[in-house]
Amino acid sequence: MCLKWSVLHGRRICPGCERWKYDHPQRGVCPRCRHEAHLGRDGFCKPCLQAIRAEDDAEWALRVPGVRPRALQLTVGSYRHYAIRARPIVESQSSERWVSAAWKTKLNRQHAVEQDHSALLEPQMWGQLPLFTMARTLTRDTGRALATRPLSGWDRAEAVLLELTARWGMGRDWRSQVTEMVRIALALREADGVELTCEQLLRSLPRLGDVVCEVLLGAGLVVSGSALELRLASRSCGDCGAWMAEGTSAGFLCDPCREWRRCRHYQPGQCARCGRDGLALGAGHCRACHPYRTDGQTMLVGQQLAIDLPARPDGPNHAPPTGAPVPDPADTPASTLGPGQEELFTMRRDWSPVLARLSGLALADVPLSEAATALVEDFAELRRDLTETGLRKNVRTLTFLVYWLGVANAVHERDIYDLAQLDGHLAAKPVCQFLRTRGLLIDDPALHRDRDLVWLERVLATLPPDVADEVRAWADVLRTQGPRQDEPRSWESIRSYLTHLRPVLTAWTQAGMTSLREATADHLQDALDALDGAARRQLAITLRSLFRVLKREKLVFRDLARGLPVGDLTGIPRPVPSDVLAGLLDRATTAFARLAIALAAVHAVPASEIRTALAADLNLARGTLVLRRGMRRHTLYLEEFTHRLAADWLTYRHRRWPTSVNPHLLVTQKTALDPDHPAVGRITMQLNLVLPKGQTLDKLRQDRILDEAFATGDPLKLMRLFGITEDTAMRYVTTAYPERTAKLPR
Repeated sequence: MCLKWSVLHGRRICPGCERWKYDHPQRGVCPRCRHEAHLGRDGFCKPCLQAIRAEDDAEWALRVPGVRPRALQLTVGSYRHYAIRARPIVESQSSERWVSAAWKTKLNRQHAVEQDHSALLEPQMWGQLPLFTMARTLTRDTGRALATRPLSGWDRAEAVLLELTARWGMGRDWRSQVTEMVRIALALREADGVELTCEQLLRSLPRLGDVVCEVLLGAGLVVSGSALELRLASRSCGDCGAWMAEGTSAGFLCDPCREWRRCRHYQPGQCARCGRDGLALGAGHCRACHPYRTDGQTMLVGQQLAIDLPARPDGPNHAPPTGAPVPDPADTPASTLGPGQEELFTMRRDWSPVLARLSGLALADVPLSEAATALVEDFAELRRDLTETGLRKNVRTLTFLVYWLGVANAVHERDIYDLAQLDGHLAAKPVCQFLRTRGLLIDDPALHRDRDLVWLERVLATLPPDVADEVRAWADVLRTQGPRQDEPRSWESIRSYLTHLRPVLTAWTQAGMTSLREATADHLQDALDALDGAARRQLAITLRSLFRVLKREKLVFRDLARGLPVGDLTGIPRPVPSDVLAGLLDRATTAFARLAIALAAVHAVPASEIRTALAADLNLARGTLVLRRGMRRHTLYLEEFTHRLAADWLTYRHRRWPTSVNPHLLVTQKTALDPDHPAVGRITMQLNLVLPKGQTLDKLRQDRILDEAFATGDPLKLMRLFGITEDTAMRYVTTAYPERTAKLPR
């Protein structure tokens, strides 16, 4: 009711307002706040009556014509305020309205304070920084109030004003108007407590701010430019919008616009090109649009941002001649910018004109500076181990970049990729890596995101908002970003889950489902009945994980997949035919392929671990290879055959790529010298291995474990030899000897 901050203890209104409603049951419209409320004897509601007395609103109490009531303030106070217990404001005597004389005394005191102009722009302590800054509203009444106040610096400003009046031949009325504005500016200087005021403050003057700035600059009371350095101030010309440098022009007009007004006798009008009104015109155009006219016609193009620089030693800066040919932007490289100059606007470049111009030239014919030529030669020397095709693509890309952008400033990574996408004979990644090592690259975070995460966000964008939020919450929990810590999963693993779940979610949403809270047990069972085998098992595992997380995060009402049967693996490991294994190593012609086949077919190493094995974990002196499996380590003891293949591979790698610092054991032509040190990709692994059709490294691994299971039948030996779990070992033993694990009938 009263909007007061208070401890209500479960009440809807404060106790003071409850008491007020009990004492004043009559309701009506308050004449002050215009709200319907319980009115007192004076006809006001409780907040208004309290505001009138607490704030001494004498003008409203006396009903002065044309006076608005003061605004209510948010208060924190006691419930028993004196304002609601005091005697009424208005007392009736016979049939006339009578107001207490104390309110008339308060009104006279307020008027006396208003007539005292000492509080107007009151001087502050010199050099003291203001805690709060507020915008001021200055009028001519402010100047009249300051007419008799002594102001610091007025003697110097008056001397400059008299000199300007005599030089320009102005009259007494003009001088009196300027005097009034100058005194306001000096009062602003004292109110801010600064020795030298800023030109920005003079913009708040009612008028003649340009002349006042000229006067104060002559008196040395305004911050001016340094003689040692030309700095750009945060102001622009009022007519042409050019940036003005400190010390080059006084006021809010640049020197060319000031001269333009003087020559054109300042005939204000509306420009036919930019449409601005109130500017001095010449042939229907303002000074900024005048150079852009051609043959009397207006060019419908934008206006270039200009900077008002000092005049050249050989004369003033003249505007470009009318009708001069406009140079093609593709003919002027962007490298003509000054070194270290920051960009005013950042926009994605269109490299098509540049590429069309340079595509027909040989690399030796592209004009480069000495610094750019040296950079390209260093890059070519660093990439000399690549084939001729890859080297030319990389050198070609860097040549185009340094020709157009130069080598003085850093290059945006997005520009390199945009250029490489236009031509298949250009490469982006090696150039980015080289420029990053030289400190000439500005990285783009959007290009370094995980590709599986990007795929996940692209899939979620196709789902309804509620379903996408629920799936995203599930993915965050799998990534250990939820309130409870679980075993972290990679984005690759989450993508594998969502790959099996995506067709089901798409079918549900197309049927009209907007949230997973609408799903039922029948939806889950119908999705599983449509599949069989390994696909059904993977979908059941994904659904159980999804609804378990959503129930724990309280996003669904109950876990529908809690009792969902997952089932066991129905497939059994199958051996590889002996004739295929016989000539497998004979068909492998590279040391890379022979070592990978030996690790999979002899030591049963998974293909993913072969790709990520580290060269530092291979010890030829001891004949061991350590495999990293999370927090666990598994040591392989190499026999003579695998030991010789590993030594041959290390010898070839050192001779082929002597400067490679990639920590992985197996590298290729692209990964050996890649500064990011990536592992060999799955597709590259299959291309380098000459395996028979239908055979993979994982199938060779299964054949090796199954052969050992036939030979020993001991699951503990399989676990120690290959580092597999007990469930996997029992699965292979059961396949080799099904009679040992068969259940006898009762």
